[in-house]
Amino acid sequence: MDLSAALAKQTSDRAQGEDPCGTPERLRLRIGGQVQGVGFRPFVHRLATDLALDGWVLNDVRGVLLEVRGTVLKLDRFRERIVSDSPPLARIDSLAIVEDDEEFPISCAPPPGFRILESATTSLPRGRVTVDSAVCVDCLAEMNDPLDRRFGYGLINCTNCGPRYSLIRDLPYDRSHTTMAGFDMCPDCAAEYSDPTNRRFHAQPTGCVNCGPRISLLDTNGDEVCVENPTRSAAGLLRAGKIIAMKGLGGYHLVVVATDSRAVRRLRERKRRDRKPFAIIVTDLAMAQRLCRMSRSEVALLQSPVSPVVIATERGLSSETGEWIAPEVAPGQHTLGVMLPNTPMQHLLAREIPMPLVMTSANVSDDPLIKDDVEVVREFGGVVDGFLIHDRPIERSVDDSVFTTAVEIGEPLVVRRARGLAPEPVVLPIPAPSEGLCCGADLKNSITLVRHETATLSQYVGDLTHSRAYDRFLSTIEDMERLLDVKPEWLAVDLHPSYLSRRYGNSRRTGGETSPRIIGVQHHHAHMASLMVEHSVADPIVGLVCDGVGYGFNGTAWGGEVLVGDLETFTRYGHIRPLRLPGGDAAAKQVGRCALSWLADSLGFEAALSHPLASRAVSAGVERTAIFAMLRSDLHCPSSTGMGRLFDATASLLGLCSFNHYEAMSGQMLESIASTSAEHPAGDGIIPLTITDHVELDTRPLARTLVAEIERGVTVGALAWLFHDAVADGLVRAAIEAAEKNGLDTVGLTGGVFCNLLLTALVRDRLERKKLKVLLHRRIPPNDGGISIGQAAVAAATLAAEKTKPCV
Repeated sequence: MDLSAALAKQTSDRAQGEDPCGTPERLRLRIGGQVQGVGFRPFVHRLATDLALDGWVLNDVRGVLLEVRGTVLKLDRFRERIVSDSPPLARIDSLAIVEDDEEFPISCAPPPGFRILESATTSLPRGRVTVDSAVCVDCLAEMNDPLDRRFGYGLINCTNCGPRYSLIRDLPYDRSHTTMAGFDMCPDCAAEYSDPTNRRFHAQPTGCVNCGPRISLLDTNGDEVCVENPTRSAAGLLRAGKIIAMKGLGGYHLVVVATDSRAVRRLRERKRRDRKPFAIIVTDLAMAQRLCRMSRSEVALLQSPVSPVVIATERGLSSETGEWIAPEVAPGQHTLGVMLPNTPMQHLLAREIPMPLVMTSANVSDDPLIKDDVEVVREFGGVVDGFLIHDRPIERSVDDSVFTTAVEIGEPLVVRRARGLAPEPVVLPIPAPSEGLCCGADLKNSITLVRHETATLSQYVGDLTHSRAYDRFLSTIEDMERLLDVKPEWLAVDLHPSYLSRRYGNSRRTGGETSPRIIGVQHHHAHMASLMVEHSVADPIVGLVCDGVGYGFNGTAWGGEVLVGDLETFTRYGHIRPLRLPGGDAAAKQVGRCALSWLADSLGFEAALSHPLASRAVSAGVERTAIFAMLRSDLHCPSSTGMGRLFDATASLLGLCSFNHYEAMSGQMLESIASTSAEHPAGDGIIPLTITDHVELDTRPLARTLVAEIERGVTVGALAWLFHDAVADGLVRAAIEAAEKNGLDTVGLTGGVFCNLLLTALVRDRLERKKLKVLLHRRIPPNDGGISIGQAAVAAATLAAEKTKPCV
């Protein structure tokens, strides 16, 4: 019985004369959500004891099961406080009264008092897995207290913090089902673990210097270095300009001093990461605020249990403060990715070397994060100068989560959803009638498993075109299907015929009776649906979906789209004018190709060929002539409406970028210089709307305007702002047109281009001035990291609609 219905019945019973202080009643509750590994059972024990209630509580695969007995008045208070006073890491998704005796492992009343029982193993569907959490203030206080027995212990944790998802092997969440199974507790730790009033009661990763995992320093060969204090010795290496690899919650980081240009350059060379910005870790919040402008929401996020990397605006201090950041850390950016220490080991290192440190994932190029000790020595023995490790195994690698924000936007939005957020489930607006797997996109891949209304989004997986990332994709699917006990009856995949994620889905269609059904979901519809899931919206909206590329129904590349639809269906109401891409995918890297194509389309071939800006875009004359020849003959020049390619073309024309060393590099540089410009020229009306059977945003006048303004000597910053303003104006007018024609009042902004906070703010503000409701991403990435959750919503709505259609 639903809790609200049960409460209504009890209220009715009292109205008929029941005495709330009379005969003891029995209350049985099933609680779902993030309620395992967060101290929920000891919390229930303390609450029941405080109210003098008898009964018991236990974990099972679906969450927490409990029974309490006492007067109706006390049971009322219990129900209220179990929600209002729950532990800091707990998230209650469902709370229901259970009347079915078969669901309860104890058939008769236990002795008086309240007990915590051993976990129950049943055949019922499994519940959720708790996310990893940053170390709590109580554990830090103990670690820094010379009189505490865990003083200086770099792997301290309790029921309110520490590793969960990264170490769990199976459900229910018990020590024997984690990577701590091999560590036997000492008498002191065992006493804490068994005491319901202790903060470490059933804290599965608990340990101490006498019985828990230990920290050590290894040399480049992987041999242990005998030192009194491994963390202090590692800090000494960093001060000497060396590179270390450091083990965290979900994998290894590479670390150097962020003020040391030479060390940062050395790290870039050895990691083969030419230009992509590095994240930094700072000693404390005060240091973060000295380096960056921090809003209240950014501060709250940095100090939250998620403790992510937050991309914030850099202040640009001088080296006199000792906290100047080397320009090689984030070249061409006006922002820094900053995080606070989130593990005890990181706090100890920060205490030994209170300086900003580069802390970047231990991987080569775009390969997955390394988590295993043997592998990191093999891969990075020739890269780093030492390894600061611990011997607690990591079950699955989990990258740092990344958020970005701007004052104009307000609340931060997640760019990479990983540590502290995964595998936290979300609720679908329309439940799926059966279990399914959503395979996501090939870039920034994540997967989602679906059971009814619950969609569990995995951690960030990576770029599947890299073989190791594809292996991680396969292992993540196997791992999550086993852990959550999901047996997919359908698989949702992208429409792109070359996507490895789609090919994987097709490979599971064996043709037998038990073969899962394949549901194709258009890429940009999935983007729009992911945003609708975040806002619990099922009714139609206008979706401005802007990214680099996605496979369209007509077989061409889409990416600057105006969609109208709901979770089940959509129509393509409009798009930006297609741009031909000489060399296809090569144009996404060599951005001068996009610029030449845009010039040819906007000025004509002859004018474009002889224009000085063509030489700026592609300096080599032979290559430039060959590209124009490809465009003239339309040889290997697929068309694309991708907004990302328009950013590439503009960055090339402005001389900001000639080659994308990482995804969206040119767009980020364009946003950076626009955001720091003091000149804000208006771009209203530069992009006209051509309306036929659909709306097309004609970008040729924008190209001609930019060319003329460059010739006039207008600053690059002003022109970068003009570009953003003109694009925002065109998108807004197209969205208003779509909303008015379809009787809608809600517009959603999604796709990787809307990680650009300047463009997002310009579009949102204009739409809101027109009294339209605007949906923005917050906890689901607007980029391809959110595609799988959108696929889940579309597939669920499709299947639900099929189930309700009448038979003909």
